[in-house]
Amino acid sequence: MVEIVVPQVPGDDGADVHRSARWIVTGVRDQGESRERLEGVEVGHGARIEVPADSVLLVLDKRPTGYKERRYAAPYMAYDATMTLLLVEEGGLRDKPLWTRRFASEKSAFGSAGAGQITKHLAAHPPAADLRVREIEAGPGRPNWAAGPCRWCAEQVSKGAGRAVGHGKEARVEHAPGRCTLPAQRVSGEDCALCGVACVPGSAQWVQVRDPESGQRWEARHRGDCAHWPSPEQDAQRKEELRLQREAQQEAERKREAKKEADREKRAARRRAAQEQERQAAREIQERVERLGVKMETYVARHFDKGLNPRTRMRLVERRLALSDDSTATAFDVEIYGGGHEGDLGGRYYLLSDAREEYQRHPWAPLPYTPPRRPRFEPAPCPFDPSAKHCDHCGGTDAPGGWMVASLGLACDVDCFTAMSNGPGAHARRYHTTA
Repeated sequence: MVEIVVPQVPGDDGADVHRSARWIVTGVRDQGESRERLEGVEVGHGARIEVPADSVLLVLDKRPTGYKERRYAAPYMAYDATMTLLLVEEGGLRDKPLWTRRFASEKSAFGSAGAGQITKHLAAHPPAADLRVREIEAGPGRPNWAAGPCRWCAEQVSKGAGRAVGHGKEARVEHAPGRCTLPAQRVSGEDCALCGVACVPGSAQWVQVRDPESGQRWEARHRGDCAHWPSPEQDAQRKEELRLQREAQQEAERKREAKKEADREKRAARRRAAQEQERQAAREIQERVERLGVKMETYVARHFDKGLNPRTRMRLVERRLALSDDSTATAFDVEIYGGGHEGDLGGRYYLLSDAREEYQRHPWAPLPYTPPRRPRFEPAPCPFDPSAKHCDHCGGTDAPGGWMVASLGLACDVDCFTAMSNGPGAHARRYHTTA
């Protein structure tokens, strides 16, 4: 257990202490209105409590944003909502929050965005199975607006003398710390006062009973109908059944995985056997070709061709060979042509996969780009008419694609534009050096 101090409602920024709340949250329901969707234990503002490590503390602060008009009724005060998730570590509350966001209203805070963040962080920090929150010091809490009976001892609590617990129609009043207390022992394991069956964890709560003879006393009672809750023996039997069922499922899953692995091994063995048969057949064809010799080629097909460098190319050729005994054999040649190559590259193979592997072992290299060379003509006199457009690089007066503006003049096509990107064109250097 870790002792922490629950953050108080900040009073300097106008937060409303009566509408703000804090919870040790354990889950989010799919149905409900706003904070009704939360599962967990609500704790007081500024209280000093003990909770298990790795618990998630949800802080909700509401601030008034002004009055809103209604068509047929008096204006009402609107509130925004700031939701913050804090993590309880072994040393206390982590300084940096897990997540925080300010929403326009409490309803939007508990919408899909807020509920999704709570669910995500609870998955990363799952709550304890038997969540215990012990209040050491109650803290200031929320003062009660109206007088009412204490929720523990049923004694009247005057206005402002106690604390308000809960919200909306379910709000109740309780005494200040020290006026009435709960039993110190845990309720689990105690016998239910209604049915006499021992209470399993999470099934019961302490209830204060008042009568003229015995006065006030605390009783352990099942929540709701006692018949819905199992006895300790039944609970232990149910847990054992669940354990056996879980083990049976794990064993079935292990057998399925073992069967899948065995099937994969069989398929791999069949593939290896087929590949070995193909290689054995290829070796027999090679021995037959070397023993009988090639008489002629009856079929040639070029399957792949690529360049290795600007002067060397490689191709994969399939050849059907006629042998001296008039039988045929198929060979795959990886050939180098074009010159400029060194070393032993390529070769003859009798298995297509081996030939493809040799062909793919050498990377393809694209040919370097060489821009087309423009034909040179004898320079013509530069027209002196200022209305005539001409290219400042080649001097041409015709631009098939339209004139382009280079950095230092007009260009008639892409090559002239590129040549003039960093300097004046040839025509301008020759005829317009003084410009």
